[in-house]
Amino acid sequence: MAQAGSNDGGMTIGRMLLSPRGRIPRFDALFAYVCLCVMFAAAAFVWVGWVLAYYRRDPAAALQVLPWMPLGGLSLLVGWMVFCILAKRCHDRDHSAWFLLVGLIPIANLWLLVDLFFWRGTRAANRFGPEPEGMASQWRAANEDL
Repeated sequence: MAQAGSNDGGMTIGRMLLSPRGRIPRFDALFAYVCLCVMFAAAAFVWVGWVLAYYRRDPAAALQVLPWMPLGGLSLLVGWMVFCILAKRCHDRDHSAWFLLVGLIPIANLWLLVDLFFWRGTRAANRFGPEPEGMASQWRAANEDL
């Protein structure tokens, strides 16, 4: 029987971004986090530009709620994806996802940053699954002959 949160089928992009179960190595988590932040910032920039250009003749209409609802929906989706990535990273460090609440405490959130993105995860299987094989190790294995 497989352990809860194990990577039996491999880590697909959908599983990585939409499921908080399992583990993810720090490079993969940092890469996914930065990509999500950049993509969200670009989408928000384009959407804000579009809304302001569309409502150029009636600036008061741009302040209504309706034009900004898609950006709110995108924020919820990206927020869930970021939570899933950070929860997996907590699991790799052998913490529960509840550990993310430390990020709400001023100054202590720096500890969360260091713990999740600078320290290596648990080297063997832990209660959240087997040790994850990240992109870097897969790349090394694929290019051993070079």
